[in-house]
Amino acid sequence: MILHVSAFYAALTGILCVILSVMVVRMRVARKISIGDGGDKEMSRMVRVFGNFAEYAPLVILVMAITETERALAPIYLHIFGAVFILGRIAHAVGLYRTLGINAGRTIGVVATLGVVLALSIALLRGSWSSVF
Repeated sequence: MILHVSAFYAALTGILCVILSVMVVRMRVARKISIGDGGDKEMSRMVRVFGNFAEYAPLVILVMAITETERALAPIYLHIFGAVFILGRIAHAVGLYRTLGINAGRTIGVVATLGVVLALSIALLRGSWSSVF
């Protein structure tokens, strides 16, 4: 079985990962910080922009792929959750890039990401329940 929907969002996630990585590398080069944040608050924030993304992306893609494999959701719902995840991660990255304070971008990103994780997880539990018990 080819996981077309999950593959699509995994590809978008990979592209977003590269973009965020390049942003970190550019700041490292500009600030001459090889590792860590060098005590630089802006570098610390940029590391967190990437780190927060990296903490959630694998989980979402994994749960999405298993949900698709189990056919626990129709493809349209996988597309909706995938799009919400990608847009939420972009909003979060932009919000955190701009400021460490609470802002709309960060809030949207957190709510979108956790909502997608929860919705996909519930769908997967429902879809696999009868096979497990």
